[in-house]
Amino acid sequence: MRAWERKGMVQPRRGEGGHRRYGSDDVARLRDVRSLLTRGHNPPALRSLFAADPPSEPVAGVRLRAARAKRGLSLREAAGKAAVSPSFLSLVERGLAEPSVALLQRVTAAYGGTLLEFFGAAPRDEATNKLVRARERLHLHGFDRVEMEHLVSFPGAVLQVDIFTVAPGGGSGGGYAHDGEESVFVLDGELDIWLDDVEHYHLEEGDTLYFRSTQEHRWGNLGESGARVLWVNTPPTF
Repeated sequence: MRAWERKGMVQPRRGEGGHRRYGSDDVARLRDVRSLLTRGHNPPALRSLFAADPPSEPVAGVRLRAARAKRGLSLREAAGKAAVSPSFLSLVERGLAEPSVALLQRVTAAYGGTLLEFFGAAPRDEATNKLVRARERLHLHGFDRVEMEHLVSFPGAVLQVDIFTVAPGGGSGGGYAHDGEESVFVLDGELDIWLDDVEHYHLEEGDTLYFRSTQEHRWGNLGESGARVLWVNTPPTF
């Protein structure tokens, strides 16, 4: 904590004799610092983050907070269902941390929905949803160097078809598992996928991987250039 104080990330008051006194706000700040450091943020980035005002419209956080409130869940209850710490879920809701794909999958599954339901546009009728023009694709951003493009918006579809664009160093941010099956086809670049932390697959352009989603899976781009991946899930997960 003294190292974090020297780096300007917490400033406790001083009592008699120069002893540090940490209040509830200091404790909350320290928890935020620890959560962000474990997510890979470096101290200079944290100093800048804490010095700045939070974004006026943290879209992911606003939507997740609204979904939690709609279900009548406290922050602690929601965090327990999603197997994440309440302090980090609070950071996400306040727009102070980018959620990983794994975190969003767990949270939305715990809330009983999908990312498309929480972040997508209002559904249209079946006739207009059969065709999705390239310019009409729904893009989801801000998920720890991962962008998702939804290619299918058909109501009640049993397939979810996306293009994931993963920047170097980006990935799922942890493992997750769910019912169903999925297929991964690499359009450009490279992607590494781990199943149950036992099987490891390095996929290159043109490679396909198919697996049951009940295996815990995590993935990341360990290369130096971006990767684009066609990802198919059934039933819809994201």
